[in-house]
Amino acid sequence: MWFRRDLRLADNPALLAAVEEARAAGDGRVVPLFVVDPVLWEAAGPVRQAYLVASLDALGASLGRNLLIRHGDPLTVVPEVVRAAGASAVHIAADFGPYGRARDLAVEAALPVPLVRTGSPYAVAPGRVTKDDGTAYRVYTPFWRAWVRHGWRAPAPLPPADVDWWEAMDCQGRPPAPDLGDLRLPPAGEAAALEAWAAYRATGLADYADLRNRADLAGTSAMSHHLKWGEIHPRTMLAGLSPADEVFGKELAW
Repeated sequence: MWFRRDLRLADNPALLAAVEEARAAGDGRVVPLFVVDPVLWEAAGPVRQAYLVASLDALGASLGRNLLIRHGDPLTVVPEVVRAAGASAVHIAADFGPYGRARDLAVEAALPVPLVRTGSPYAVAPGRVTKDDGTAYRVYTPFWRAWVRHGWRAPAPLPPADVDWWEAMDCQGRPPAPDLGDLRLPPAGEAAALEAWAAYRATGLADYADLRNRADLAGTSAMSHHLKWGEIHPRTMLAGLSPADEVFGKELAW
């Protein structure tokens, strides 16, 4: 399982697919891999770098053991891990960004096993909501209506508790977190994301439509950093909305 923008266990279809294939293959072992790609790491600012390090720590704790972290070009690193582990496939969530799409195609061509794409960081994957003639919407409101009509899957369940996370490989460790001085970041990780979402639903969501444009008030959800790294899936958040929360749902669609 090659984690990228999906640093969580719950509602992670790619992870479930990896576990299912591992068990069908017989030994049930899954290698939980994260690659520190210098293209992305070096382009990030210190705040984003520090938050990612904290999120990786949280994911490792959720696994109950060390996350396998390797540094370098995924084109080289992922095939190396596959050969060392004797893996039958590499499972990922699809990436629709220009760099991510090109990277995945290059890695796929270099792999001796299939690269299996299951799910994505989006409630509805890009390209699925189009006009009747197959072209993309250019105006948001018609897109939103079509997006709602299209719908999305229910949140995926947690993987089984007894997954055999394979550790018999050298981990290069997480990159050092930059020194942010007196700046304190919000808690990172899946548990923090779920806790923050539950708290906002209980205390702030009902007033979102009225307060979201008040710069003098804390009227927004402050969930963007959790969504950025996939510590929570937008499907999970959509499942917690009622018809009265349409404005917030529109923001998730956007």
